[in-house]
Amino acid sequence: MDWQSFNFWAVIIGSACIGAGTMWLVMQAASTHQPRDYSGIKHQAKVHTFRLATAAATWLLIVAAFYYHPEWIKWGLRTVTRAIETAADAVPYPWGDRIEITLREIGGFIWFQITLAIVALRLLLSTIAALWRRFR
Repeated sequence: MDWQSFNFWAVIIGSACIGAGTMWLVMQAASTHQPRDYSGIKHQAKVHTFRLATAAATWLLIVAAFYYHPEWIKWGLRTVTRAIETAADAVPYPWGDRIEITLREIGGFIWFQITLAIVALRLLLSTIAALWRRFR
C-alpha cells in the first residue's frame, strides 16, 4: 500500500470519527430526555427478547428469500465474497491469503451475510421505534 492511499484512508477514517463525535455532541445538547436506569431485570428481558426476536425473524426472512427469491441470497453471497477478496488483497502476501482462506473456506461468508441481515433488521426496527417514540 502506498502512502497516498494510506493518507486517503486515514483522512476518511479521521473525518468519520470527527463527524461521529460532533453528531454525538449535537444529539446530547438537543436531548430533552432524563437519564434512565438500565440496570433492572425488566430492561434486560426487553433487550434479550428484542435480540432473540430479530434473530428469529431474520432467519425466517432468509428461509422465505431462499424459497421465493434465491437470486437475492446469491447476490448477497457474491457481494460478501467480493468484499472478503478485496479486504484480503489489501493485506500483504502471506496474511492476505490466510485471511481469505479462513473467511471463505471455513464458512465465514455465510455467517457474515446472516449477521449483516440481523444487524440491518435491528437497525430498521430501532429506527422505527425511535421515530415512534419521538412523535408519540
